[in-house]
Amino acid sequence: MRQNLLKVYLDDNEWDRIVDMADAVAMPLSGYVRAFLMTQKPPAPKVRGITSEAVAALNRNGALLNQLARIGHASKTLTAADIRELTAARERILAIAKDMNGDLT
Repeated sequence: MRQNLLKVYLDDNEWDRIVDMADAVAMPLSGYVRAFLMTQKPPAPKVRGITSEAVAALNRNGALLNQLARIGHASKTLTAADIRELTAARERILAIAKDMNGDLT
């Protein structure tokens, strides 16, 4: 548990720059600053060009896919073709997630 506090005063331009840097690598401000201080270099983004909106959209698609599978399984309405399509969609989502953030399996 972190109990120590480092207090730093920044002007508006400095604050905005650090917030932008943390946003660019999709990290919370405290985690970004901590990583920067500990390594003495800014954390690199995992994949360039990936936005938080893209990650959120991928997460929503995965959640919807899970709901479809759960409902179909519970109602016993899934055909073999439906299962193949759901499996293929899951594999595509996992491949995209792996490209965005490393191995998630």
